[in-house]
Amino acid sequence: MIADTSFIIDLMRSDQGAIQKAQILTQENIPISVSAVTIFEIYVGISLSIRQGEEKRRVINVMEGLPIIPLEMESAEEAGKIYAERRRSGITTDPEDAMIAGICKFKKEAPLTRNTKHFSGIDGVEVENY
Repeated sequence: MIADTSFIIDLMRSDQGAIQKAQILTQENIPISVSAVTIFEIYVGISLSIRQGEEKRRVINVMEGLPIIPLEMESAEEAGKIYAERRRSGITTDPEDAMIAGICKFKKEAPLTRNTKHFSGIDGVEVENY
């Protein structure tokens, strides 16, 4: 399972739904990883924050020990196809969400997100929410 940015942020904010989902996945021995794209999005937020030090500590606390999945050539190719298909269909998609979806599709992993609409309708991507 690949944590979307919303899941990481919700854990940072002590959202009960996110915390319960993390506990269930841990109990079921389902690993949670994070993409390099999510790290990018998180650090954009930190860099724009007036409390950068505090935010960075919270991020490190939440993401410590999570495997990081890079955006590889094959994932980027899938992301490009996803972005183009959605754009052709009139669906607005952030490039970052297309990249996360591309990683998920290539790795055959579900994105774990509260924002299911960002990933719904993408062939080969099964969304996991909380």
